[in-house]
Amino acid sequence: MSGNKPTRRETIKYGSAVAAGLGLAGCSDLAGQSGSEGATGTPREPWTVEMQPRTKVTFESVPDSAVVYRADYADMLMALGHGDALVGMQDTQSLPMEMLAELPGVSVATGDITPLRQDGEYDKEVFYEIDADLHLIDPNNAKNYFDFDEADITDLSNNVAPWLGSFIRRPQASIGPNYPHYTLYEAFEKVAAAFREEARYEALTSIHDEMLSTIEAEIPPPNERPSVGLAFLVPGEDLVGSGVFYLADPTQPGMAKKQYRDLGVENVWAQADLSTDGEANYESLLEADPDVLISHNAFGFTDSIADFQTSVVDVMREDTLGSQLTAVQNDRVYRGGKNVQGPLINLFQTEIAAKQIYPETFGEWRGLGEIPEDEQLFDRQVVADIVTGEFDDE
Repeated sequence: MSGNKPTRRETIKYGSAVAAGLGLAGCSDLAGQSGSEGATGTPREPWTVEMQPRTKVTFESVPDSAVVYRADYADMLMALGHGDALVGMQDTQSLPMEMLAELPGVSVATGDITPLRQDGEYDKEVFYEIDADLHLIDPNNAKNYFDFDEADITDLSNNVAPWLGSFIRRPQASIGPNYPHYTLYEAFEKVAAAFREEARYEALTSIHDEMLSTIEAEIPPPNERPSVGLAFLVPGEDLVGSGVFYLADPTQPGMAKKQYRDLGVENVWAQADLSTDGEANYESLLEADPDVLISHNAFGFTDSIADFQTSVVDVMREDTLGSQLTAVQNDRVYRGGKNVQGPLINLFQTEIAAKQIYPETFGEWRGLGEIPEDEQLFDRQVVADIVTGEFDDE
């Protein structure tokens, strides 16, 4: 380091290197120098954020730009009012555009986001070109999904920006039984700390907790709940067109199925001694024959309810075995939420699932933008005000 005052990028990276090397939070030669200013105009002391199993960053200023892998961490940035800091991600197709449209004044400029995957591959040079202040990605993800090696991780950390993150979609049993696993809101709290947006985090947590309290107070008792089958019902001649499905466990830990656990959904497949590993067919579905079938991640691979109806439900109804399914006969096959979600997506997807599973209690699911205000489980304007900063953070 030179004797001149370090740049914002240098303070973030240098603090990260010191914290990682010594295991100390905020202990560096920079500690006596002034960092970014707080709300009162006084210099802010460095702060450290750690996400297991391997990232710890000491900040002296809030990052102006960040790269993420998928929509879970992108959603967190948007929720914290830092959507403009999102400069790179795998692709923008997983962003919750139809959900953001329900929040007045909230948007994200997808044209300003560089895809990390180009020509079907991940290249370290793309990270150099983006030149973000923070890689908000679990470095183990970079190794598993980008085919980076440890030298690549270290190189990008030293020469571009530090890594901060942990995989939260599901437990990482393939890496090791003791791999730490954060809940969605535990990870969200870490990101809020990195961007000094604790007030927004607390406000959104309150909205989330209030919604769950409402659901818990009104949800039918277990013996009166419909059975629910969660499965990948994917359009295509080789998939739904051929009676090929993939069963999913709604009780699996992780952010991907959080709404189903919060709604008390049980694993109907396990109750019928069916495995969620490998392919399933109509005979498998009929063995369990759930009252409700939800197509997991259908928000990600169909464009609308009408598209889902045509490409999935109508195809099942026209099949000799598919037409025997209770959910098909009773028009209770639903387009399920995305399998990657942050706090904003999760608010909507919890409401969606509540209406799909318990319409008599929470109102019929009609589609985004079609829910009467008195049937909404959270206030869109209040959430939008939190995201845009128009709220009382006292």
